[in-house]
Amino acid sequence: MTNHRYTQIIVPMDRYVRNLTPRAKVWVSVLEGALVLVLFASLVFYVN
Repeated sequence: MTNHRYTQIIVPMDRYVRNLTPRAKVWVSVLEGALVLVLFASLVFYVN
């Protein structure tokens, strides 16, 4: 059984990211890392 929602979201995103310039890929990675850091920090501060 395949998850069609997953493929409908991931395939267009993968095509879009693949066509980005190397500098844009770095910025996407930086923003993604910052988002993960913010989410982790909010979890830590919420638990404490």
